[in-house]
Amino acid sequence: MISVDKFLSFLITEFLDPLLIHSYGFKPSYSTHIDNYCNFTYDLNIGGTTGQCIWWHEEPLNQKDLDAVRYIGALHPEKIGGRYTAEFPIAPGPTTQLPCYAFIYYCNFHIFANSEISQFKKQYLKEWNTNDWYFFYHGFAALDWFRDWKYIDYTNKTAKFDKVFICLNHLISKNRSYRITLLSHLYQKKLQNFGHISAPLLTKDNIKNELYDPYSRLSLNSKKHILNNLINNAYPLTLDKCEYNKASADIINDGYMQTALWNIVTETVFYDQALHLTEKIFKPIVSKRPFILVSSPGNLAYLKSYGFRTFDKWIDESYDDEHDSDIRIGLIVKQIEKLCNLSQSQLSAMYIEMQEILEYNHNHFYNAFKNIIVDELVNNFEGCLKKYNHGLSDRWRLDSSRINFERLKNILKN
Repeated sequence: MISVDKFLSFLITEFLDPLLIHSYGFKPSYSTHIDNYCNFTYDLNIGGTTGQCIWWHEEPLNQKDLDAVRYIGALHPEKIGGRYTAEFPIAPGPTTQLPCYAFIYYCNFHIFANSEISQFKKQYLKEWNTNDWYFFYHGFAALDWFRDWKYIDYTNKTAKFDKVFICLNHLISKNRSYRITLLSHLYQKKLQNFGHISAPLLTKDNIKNELYDPYSRLSLNSKKHILNNLINNAYPLTLDKCEYNKASADIINDGYMQTALWNIVTETVFYDQALHLTEKIFKPIVSKRPFILVSSPGNLAYLKSYGFRTFDKWIDESYDDEHDSDIRIGLIVKQIEKLCNLSQSQLSAMYIEMQEILEYNHNHFYNAFKNIIVDELVNNFEGCLKKYNHGLSDRWRLDSSRINFERLKNILKN
């Protein structure tokens, strides 16, 4: 399949360029800073466009940045408000070169490439009159980054573990500040010694900066809890030395992942009511380990919708239904505490019993899951074209026959 480094350029070249759809997005791609938002310079060698694609596929959506982007040049609401806005002169030359015949520059197709499901997105796209091209970007990224790990057997032959859990954290401020609350609860219940915990930015100064930030998303109760249980014990927790710009693609390979049973996965999205998962959740899956997902409500069910199985036979996963952030953290910590109170023999028996699910998830990730997200990406794009073209005469339609969708599916799946 296409590597994650070439993924964006492949989609632009194969899906957008044949229809003369211009692209706008962030450079570097993982940024959401408005100064990094620009027009991608892909030369179509034709003096116009049928519309625009807005790329926001890596990071979660947020009101501030989206509002800033929508008022940039060609993306201003007045520019994208109607289907037939004639913004460009009709180009000379044979009409066979143009996907909308001689009336190409009367097309005004706008599409939003993203990896999130939320009411906020639905409302935003409705107001912006833009088509929703949803796909699971981080699933593609994980399949690329973890492609070699399918050949490594992480099975613990002795079914004995040095630690009950492993919990990897990097950023602990702003939208990721909930991780400080989680660590505070673990320290309060003296569970930190039962796990491998990574939090290299955990310092008193960083905690204070978050606590006194007027825009912090921590609740008052969380702040009090952190002050009472964590701040005086705060120091950087480092399991290994790594380059954190590449940490998302890394799986610790010096014994920590092997010697811990459960993975406590602290995802990117927690406070917002959005379905959005990253490569983090796939680390325990490729490593054949059970996991507890610390994320926004509904994301465990979202993962299961892609065919993965979870561990409600051994823990209470009702935390996934809880919308109050503080209560959700409490429910998750309760399950971690329950696991930490088990004996070594009980943990070993649990691990042996869940082998079928661990093997299934591992195999599903490298096989059926890839087919599912490829079909979803291609079908959703084709669906956007059909929605736009619905009810239009030929002279106004985008010519979807210029794209061989089955060919693109085969490329992405292989």
